[in-house]
Amino acid sequence: MTVILYALLLSAIFAFAVYFHLSGEFGALPSAEEEAAYARLDYYKDGHFQSPVKTVFYADKVSGGRGHVLRFFSKSPNAPDRPLPKVMLDKSSFSDPPSDYALYWLGHSAAILELDGKRLLFDPVFDNAAPLPFMVRRYDEAPIKREDLPAVDYIVITHNHYDHLDKATIARLPQASFFCPLGMGRLLAKWGARNIQELDWWQELMHNNVKLVFLPAHHWSKRLGQGGNRSLWGAWLVESRQQRVFFGGDSAYFIGYQEIGRKFPGIDLALLPCGAFAPRWFMHLSHLNVEEMFMAFADLRAKTLIPIHWGSIALGHEPADEPARLIQERISHDAWLQNKVHCLPVGGRLIL
Repeated sequence: MTVILYALLLSAIFAFAVYFHLSGEFGALPSAEEEAAYARLDYYKDGHFQSPVKTVFYADKVSGGRGHVLRFFSKSPNAPDRPLPKVMLDKSSFSDPPSDYALYWLGHSAAILELDGKRLLFDPVFDNAAPLPFMVRRYDEAPIKREDLPAVDYIVITHNHYDHLDKATIARLPQASFFCPLGMGRLLAKWGARNIQELDWWQELMHNNVKLVFLPAHHWSKRLGQGGNRSLWGAWLVESRQQRVFFGGDSAYFIGYQEIGRKFPGIDLALLPCGAFAPRWFMHLSHLNVEEMFMAFADLRAKTLIPIHWGSIALGHEPADEPARLIQERISHDAWLQNKVHCLPVGGRLIL
């Protein structure tokens, strides 16, 4: 009996510790006033935002079945045999003040854009991509530690998934200006952010000579304690006096890329996702594969492409370096792309 009581006590302590850790990661539900405002939108129904293209999930078949979710608790079999190319960064790696036009890829979808003397941090994630530290691991450490990040003017979020947003980075940079989708402001405020702007699809604003436009994507949102599609998701267009940069975040392929290309001609740089595409029967609902990334690039009519959302976090079933291999294969057979596509190493920089 004593052994049973001891085991129950340990289980209770463990459960409490897990809950305490997770409580800070819980999503924040919109207020009644916010939901009333969302209800006027064509793509908000029964308390949930709707994707531009209907997305159907089969919970019993997610990534190979419920039991297969256990793969997220251990090292991925798709991890590379040796670390992928990486450039380590610290504060000295960045100019002070920020340059007029430079891009640093920090792995997965995290990136720093320097534009017209401003520094923007997109979708910051520097650890694993789950509410518990031993789940959904990185293949390798991030190219920069949070404490080594340079001063950031704007933090720009595409959606609330764990591989695109981590609490620790937000809590470390509360003085930045935050730009996020509808329904995410309360979560960021809970983590300490103070200057928060929520945007709807196609909404734009000017901030210190930088224009930000929030755009549709074929994706979804969910975070522990918040439920599916209770906040919006999307892509961003950032404009300075001379440059237009498209940041794709996460999306499946959809006709919306053509519409964006028509409405915003002359995009200079597009960052588009291309990883976590397998198994295709399931991931095509949420993620571009490499061929679809090139289709989206053509639809946007952009001048330069940087592939993102690959090689850092164990999400899909494809090998970690498979997107890069497929990209290089495509470029080798298409002379038109050779000077337009820059497949950066993690931590790599492109001066534009």
